[in-house]
Amino acid sequence: MGNPKTFILSLLLATIGAGFITPGFAEAPAEIPADSSKVISVEAYPSLKPIPLSESFELAIRIKIKEGWHINGHEGLPEGFVPLQVSLLPSQRFEISGPPKFAPGVLKAIGGSEKPFPVYEKETLVILPIKVKDKAKFKEGSVAILLEVRVQACDDKVCLRPAAAKFNTEVSLPLNNEVTQPINQEFFKISDNITKEDKTPTDNIIYRFLLEKGVLVTFLLIFLGGLALNLTPCVYPMIPITVSYFGSQKDEKPLVILGRATAYVVGISLTYSTLGVTAALTGKILGSTLQSPTVLIGISSLLVILSLSMFGLYELQAPRWLLDKVAAGNTKGWIGALGMGLVFGIVAAPCVDPFSIGLLTYVAAKANPFLGFIMFFTLSLGLGFPYLWLGFFSSNLQKLPRSGMWMVWVKKVFGMILLGMPLYFLNPMMPKDFNHIAVPVYLILSGILLGWVFTENKTGIYWLVSLFHPSHYFKKFQHAFGVFLILAGFLTYRAWPQPAEITFQAYNANLLQQAAKEKKPVFIDFTASWCLPCKELEIKTFSDSRVQEAFKGWLLLKADLSQYDSGPVEELKKTYEIMGVPTLVFVGADGAERKNLRAIGFIPPEDLVQKITSISK
Repeated sequence: MGNPKTFILSLLLATIGAGFITPGFAEAPAEIPADSSKVISVEAYPSLKPIPLSESFELAIRIKIKEGWHINGHEGLPEGFVPLQVSLLPSQRFEISGPPKFAPGVLKAIGGSEKPFPVYEKETLVILPIKVKDKAKFKEGSVAILLEVRVQACDDKVCLRPAAAKFNTEVSLPLNNEVTQPINQEFFKISDNITKEDKTPTDNIIYRFLLEKGVLVTFLLIFLGGLALNLTPCVYPMIPITVSYFGSQKDEKPLVILGRATAYVVGISLTYSTLGVTAALTGKILGSTLQSPTVLIGISSLLVILSLSMFGLYELQAPRWLLDKVAAGNTKGWIGALGMGLVFGIVAAPCVDPFSIGLLTYVAAKANPFLGFIMFFTLSLGLGFPYLWLGFFSSNLQKLPRSGMWMVWVKKVFGMILLGMPLYFLNPMMPKDFNHIAVPVYLILSGILLGWVFTENKTGIYWLVSLFHPSHYFKKFQHAFGVFLILAGFLTYRAWPQPAEITFQAYNANLLQQAAKEKKPVFIDFTASWCLPCKELEIKTFSDSRVQEAFKGWLLLKADLSQYDSGPVEELKKTYEIMGVPTLVFVGADGAERKNLRAIGFIPPEDLVQKITSISK
């Protein structure tokens, strides 16, 4: 063991050294506070001195939080978490004159929550607007305002019992016509910024991704969200329009065709972006701006004019300016494509889904037109991306068999497609059963024209020779195609969904209150007369027998938002946070909305039945 004296001296020095190096080991663990109120300290600062007796003033409530702890935000929390609340104690001579303004929190996924939610760390600020209830009761030179801040505090391991911290602050009263002066402005200078940030819901998908993933990932998400918009049925009409327009173009070099298709997509994006920013900044419903009867008639008229060019009528009496705009065989072809894109961006305007509504909400909260345009332009580029390639490959139809008869006939097919598109656009303006007759008639008429009328007839020796020519087989194909369209017309008439037998009542707040008393669930359909997806919802979904059966025992309300600028509609939009139609709202038997079930845009019958069933359990 060596020298015993040396060993004892080394042990003594090691013990002394350990005492200096690791003093924390000797301390007792920190005590956990009894409740959440012990984690915070609160101070309040009035905005004016003396306070006005006839007008509102503000209190800046400064909440300091102990190191290592945080308190929950004021909204967007998981179920069971207590939000930050600030209130006046009862029996006072003051009252709150408006909604409090909260600073934005920091998003964190804690406490077993799958999604991040807002919390406050170190310090936060709440601006509380206050006014005097009865100025006759005030006689002394100063008075105390009694307040209460209710919080729930947590650290990384435990959450404390929610508790309220009571405190008071003195405010001065005016004496001898004393002039009111601003004070404590270092707190209120950031009040406007707090208001702007607070308007953005903390569970907004764009807000959340910007905080967590950064700008580049968020814009990629927006692009993919636009790509997903192509799954909404209301963009389907853009497919035949694109094919018809580009399929009739003259053969060009691939780069020229791709440039023209790019101009078409940019046109769509410019229109859609402008409509999105307008809706966000004005509070209008997405798609309502240019979905008026005048615009729909204008689009339909343009389609008819373009279809006539497919039948060769332009060569007879076409205006020169129109040819310059839409002709594809000259250097101005890209201008025509851009113009077509500008017009048909309107087609996509009423197409909504939860993601596009989230973007609309975020842009409205930020109130930044430039940021809004860039975001919506990115979204619409994603929407238009498939049409870039659809337009490019549609132009390559010219490279198929070059028989003159074949190409003339195909051009007439495109003409019939364009001629039929107004049936879609004008549907909101027509009687309920109009398309039940019009669509089958259109298909049957198209079959007759394309199968027999728009064919090349030959007689005598020319007919005999044609039997051994490839065009003979193409003529058989024309006849078969015509028969197919005629049969499709008859089948469409027979299979056309009948108008919904579901009886909706006009929206009325009193009916909602009555349903809550009777413990009856409520379904609210927010719709508009100009909304094409809403019409599709009525025809395909509400007419389904499974949906009608599932809705038994429900109160069914229809809220018409056609007059989107009127007072009652504005109130409805604000109450239910409606940004686009159709929006489907489900209210449980307890009178509370099931926001997780809310649907935006067209929804097929089976999905609607699933939502109805889940709330009925």
